[in-house]
Amino acid sequence: MHPISSASIESLPNELLLPILEACAVPSLFSVCKGWHHLLASEVMLPLYKQIGKVHVPQGNVKEQALIVDKIYKLEEKLSEAGKVNAIFRQIFTLAKSLSTLEFKVQIGEKRHFTLANYSSYLLNINRLLLWKKLPGGKEYLRREEIKHLSLEKKGELLRGWIEENCTNTMFLNLSKAGLTYLPPEICQLSQLQTLDLNDNQLTALPEEIGQLSQQLQTLYLNQNQLTSLPVEIGQLSELQWLYLNQNQLTSLPAEIGQLSQLTKLELAENPLKDIPEKIRQCFQL
Repeated sequence: MHPISSASIESLPNELLLPILEACAVPSLFSVCKGWHHLLASEVMLPLYKQIGKVHVPQGNVKEQALIVDKIYKLEEKLSEAGKVNAIFRQIFTLAKSLSTLEFKVQIGEKRHFTLANYSSYLLNINRLLLWKKLPGGKEYLRREEIKHLSLEKKGELLRGWIEENCTNTMFLNLSKAGLTYLPPEICQLSQLQTLDLNDNQLTALPEEIGQLSQQLQTLYLNQNQLTSLPVEIGQLSELQWLYLNQNQLTSLPAEIGQLSQLTKLELAENPLKDIPEKIRQCFQL
């Protein structure tokens, strides 16, 4: 392994650098570099890969989590865990840069971001902006000069207020093929939604806030995602008539689906379902 430069060492975050320096009685640059590579490959990257899996599939086992993460990011099986984390963060950085170009003109040393906290922050705010760009007037707003210079995180924090001012009457929202890997909880603010199209994304779960769309939502498209479960709050969608869940990773459905008294159509093709709850018989319109 070739030594890395002192400039690279200086750019490391404290959570990586301090344990290395403490492990070296007389920390020469070469010994620090060797320690850094070992730490990054074995003590940081492997746990981080598993933690990323838990973010997307909290209830699954390690094998299931890894399988879903690899599908989301289209990772090659032959890659090591360290290689997979690198590939994941490359994709995350590429997306972040495309959504907040001016912020990244001054960013250097991307490896400083290899932490779960930064992954979670990027994941949330990237998906907030992917959602925002699909909302009526959202893309134009994000192009404003006073908004363009803001960081990705700051832009994400503005979404809730912007929706309150501009989208309270939105009745139809097409988010198909939007690149979503996470559905931001701000979706609950669109209380007048009648149709929500989330087809062909990489969603592994829905936020519990989805239940707050209960007043008007009639049609929910979720085909071709990576859903491993549905939240119990799905049962709060009292006006839901059409629910499309083809081509996901569902092994079961929550019993609360039996509360959907208006449901007339439920599609579940190409899911590894092991059982269907008895309470689905309560959907008398189905």
